[in-house]
Amino acid sequence: MELADLIEPRDVLVDYAAASKAELLRGLAGLAAERTGVDAGTILGLLTSRERLGSTGMGNGVAIPHANVPNLQAPFMALIRLRKPIDFEAIDDMPVDIAFLVLSPSLKGASHLSVLASIARSARSDTWLRAVRQAASPAVVHGLLAGITN
Repeated sequence: MELADLIEPRDVLVDYAAASKAELLRGLAGLAAERTGVDAGTILGLLTSRERLGSTGMGNGVAIPHANVPNLQAPFMALIRLRKPIDFEAIDDMPVDIAFLVLSPSLKGASHLSVLASIARSARSDTWLRAVRQAASPAVVHGLLAGITN
């Protein structure tokens, strides 16, 4: 299955404004709450707890905040391209301008690991990242997800 099948076009945001990691996580939790019906505070708490274990900033300007969420009925994913890069305490100390949100139902085990691995592989491609950063619209960014399989 391609990531384009897992991320709905409406969940690709381009030029998203967030001044900090905390502000981005709040915004992601709000977006996920609107789409899933799970309380935003619950999602934010889970994302923040995961970040305390170690930053999900994986390098090359990419972060993959993720969590297993109780009461989530189906996986939820979003792709956000930030208007301006932010400090995310990434492994390479580079600011983040692309974030993938990955939320998985708690009872689904480790199925989300293949999705995280697929995203990580794509995020190592300078060509793919450059295309995402230069894309003129969310539709173009969503199209770039085609071909990335989990």
